[in-house]
Amino acid sequence: MAAQDLLPADAWVSGAELSGCPQDECQVDEEPVIIPGVPPTYQGDDLDMSDESDGGEPENTIGDLRPDDTEEPIQTQIPVDSKLRFLDPKTNNPLLQVAVTGSNPPPNYAAKVEYWSRIRPLNTTLMTLVSVGFTSRPGTPGYPGELQDWLSGGSVIATAQEVSSQQWAQGVYVPESPNSALYWAVDPDQPTTHRIGLLVERGSADELLSMTWYKMKQPVNGLIFQKTPSKLAFTQVFAGDDPSTDPRQIDPQATWYHYHCITR
Repeated sequence: MAAQDLLPADAWVSGAELSGCPQDECQVDEEPVIIPGVPPTYQGDDLDMSDESDGGEPENTIGDLRPDDTEEPIQTQIPVDSKLRFLDPKTNNPLLQVAVTGSNPPPNYAAKVEYWSRIRPLNTTLMTLVSVGFTSRPGTPGYPGELQDWLSGGSVIATAQEVSSQQWAQGVYVPESPNSALYWAVDPDQPTTHRIGLLVERGSADELLSMTWYKMKQPVNGLIFQKTPSKLAFTQVFAGDDPSTDPRQIDPQATWYHYHCITR
């Protein structure tokens, strides 16, 4: 990856500047997704989100793992490139939008990089991750504009798409920013027994600084998901009435592993 393609480690820029240069359903990759946080996906049409509504805040209770036996079976989708969004389920407004490039990125973008665009302040206790397919395939005339439009309107940071299993460290990551929040979700790989965590660090202006993923076992090949979720609900972690960034509040008996995304 060429050095000029990458943002400085402490940089965050607008989508426009960059261009100028839930757990109730999961889908399974036919091949492993080789990224730390967000899996590349191609689908011809956007996912149907007409069923999204505010069902109230899930109770963050140890042992209350979803889905149960009444849930829909996991389905499959084909990983290539992807767009992802984190929504506020109460308003259906996007909070974060993520574009993941494959081996054929548009001009001014690097290959195999996650670009995270913070659209709105992350002052919510609930988020829903939704996978959305590109309508234009990589390498086609419409692809660069579609990717750029997805990131525009927010401040953008970038992080590597691929990591190794050894880069997942056992233990708890201590965030540098006091303005941080940890969210938990059912682990699509083992939905009845395991959970995952996503820690987001924000700056004084609520800009996105970095992300850290948590898993209850060291993932194979460094993958956060062996099964790529099409929709996944995240709930903020609390210790009593206070927000917590400690994954042991999710499950105190688990051995936690984390990957801290190095942002550019």
